Amino acid sequence: MIFDEFLKRACPPRGLDWRKYRRASRRNVLSRIYQLGLGGFSEYADYIDANPLEAAFLPNLLRVTVSRFFRETKLWDHLVADILPAMVAEHSASRPLQVLHIGCCNGEEPYSMALLWKNEIEPVFPGAGISITALDIDRSCLDRAREGWYQRKTLREAPGDLLRKWFKPEEDGYRLHDEIRRMVNFRQFDLLKDDLPREQDIVFCRYLVFTYFQGRRRRELAESIARSLRPGGLLVLGQKESIGPQKEDLLTPVHQTLKIYCNVSQA
Repeated sequence: MIFDEFLKRACPPRGLDWRKYRRASRRNVLSRIYQLGLGGFSEYADYIDANPLEAAFLPNLLRVTVSRFFRETKLWDHLVADILPAMVAEHSASRPLQVLHIGCCNGEEPYSMALLWKNEIEPVFPGAGISITALDIDRSCLDRAREGWYQRKTLREAPGDLLRKWFKPEEDGYRLHDEIRRMVNFRQFDLLKDDLPREQDIVFCRYLVFTYFQGRRRRELAESIARSLRPGGLLVLGQKESIGPQKEDLLTPVHQTLKIYCNVSQA
């Protein structure tokens, strides 16, 4: 059995889109097969069918953790120019803005939000506050995120002034300043089992749920994300993603190009 055949067999029964997984996922699966002492993809497919815990582990095994600072820069420009100022103006100074990042990988995305807030929003709205929570199931990713050390390639979209101000060259890479690192609360979290925090103003869920899941599982996760948002709160996807028309009773598009959706399920 080749890897594509394994994906076609293992993914659809578990609500996963087999076409989204390729080279990096293959390495993860081969490593797991070796760890279990199995003979190949066919034996591992049988093992998954016979072991519910392994089947539940499969989405996390296949997931590819790729991110970088200020990925898709037009989104961040729109956040700082329009969305964040409007949200800050809407809330009193006593209520911090609640921002949630699902699948935070090594922390590039939530730290981008912290940097944006510190440099662009806080000087204009000095009384405003923000609470940034970043979730991931992978403990090693969370450990790396807390360390705040990054290779240059992950910073290629970061503005030069932010790089000079908040990153210290170190060990063939860059170390993020402690002040920014303290702004993000990292938590281990299993999206398929745990309840998301509620009353969020903005939820980032880019290249995870609406890339890898399909069918009933995708609908359930869309409902979970909608419940986590306050009425009128915003969901941010990756620009190559879409929630699909069957989810628009929960989340309606407010910016088609940047893939920003508004929670309508509780409004």
